[in-house]
Amino acid sequence: MIRVSSKSVFIPVTALLLCAAGPAAADSFAIGAKAGTTGLGIEGTWRLTDSVNLRGGYYAFDYGTELEETDVEYDGDLRLRNAALFADWHVFGGRFRLSGGAIHTGNEFLGSADGELEVGQSVYFAELDARVEWSTLAPYLGIGVGNAVRGGRWSFSFDLGVMYTGSPSVRLDGTVDDPTLQAQFEEDLERERADLAEELSDVKYYPVLSIGFAYRF
Repeated sequence: MIRVSSKSVFIPVTALLLCAAGPAAADSFAIGAKAGTTGLGIEGTWRLTDSVNLRGGYYAFDYGTELEETDVEYDGDLRLRNAALFADWHVFGGRFRLSGGAIHTGNEFLGSADGELEVGQSVYFAELDARVEWSTLAPYLGIGVGNAVRGGRWSFSFDLGVMYTGSPSVRLDGTVDDPTLQAQFEEDLERERADLAEELSDVKYYPVLSIGFAYRF
């Protein structure tokens, strides 16, 4: 699976948003901050027509969480890395909008578990490392309130939508205290991975809820 680091996406997106402010000023350009379920980030908005805007941004955040499958609980971090491009249609020419676009994600869960663990069909004293990754390109549909390039210099926005990430991929690595059990452990570890992947197979849709503010140039 292709991985995208925060620096590789953040630097060019930030440069694009900041550099665009100069030449786009006469055509209505706004830059702002966003906070939501995709992370904390920045957004740039360009007016294309009287009713359609183009909006792009980058959002990132890490937070601790747990992932449990049957009798194994993985403690770790959910890492959010999302670069997005949206088209906003202000249906009635006001603040309400319908939005569609795509989000390039680098979202993943990294966790671990250790001690006496039930892995597959057996119990081991072992250490496990888990990595769960989602699709790198997710279509997005949503609704929102706010038009950063119309009205006053400052504006407030609210977005509610969903992105389709598909079923995540799961990777498990582990070691067992007793080397004589290694062969059986590896078989059970694959069963554990398959069980965790099956449990997460329905996690295909990620809710997007965010609020923000912007300044129009």
